[in-house]
Amino acid sequence: TTGVNQAPVTLTPAATVTLTKAANSGRLNLIPSVATSNDEYVLPVAAAAGETYEIAWSGIAADADDILFVAPTADALTFTGGILQFDTDATDASGYTIAFPGSADDDKITIVNPESFCLKFVATSTTNYHVSGYAMSTDTAVAFGDL
Repeated sequence: TTGVNQAPVTLTPAATVTLTKAANSGRLNLIPSVATSNDEYVLPVAAAAGETYEIAWSGIAADADDILFVAPTADALTFTGGILQFDTDATDASGYTIAFPGSADDDKITIVNPESFCLKFVATSTTNYHVSGYAMSTDTAVAFGDL
């Protein structure tokens, strides 16, 4: 279907999964498991502001590997916004914090040992995605960085 009610897409886990505007924009993209120690999901350079990608964990258990969201090449994209992260092993208030990009050229997000997450990437320009949502992990869940 197209338009308002777009069916979700279940992504096939792999070392590298490239998202496209035609197949993945404007719909829920589900990640059911991790194929390698670091599965990279490559976000496209946006055609225009407003292009949106929503990506969520649909696994049935925590995974001991990492998920990365990356630009197609170094410095092709940057991120703004923040991700609410939950360390499910923590027993105090340190178990929930917000991860922010560390610098203006961050083009990679890493989720360590995902248990659950739902992230939304909204293009604010052709080279920037505003990211929001949450990530749950048995570790510090989220790190912004450079390719």
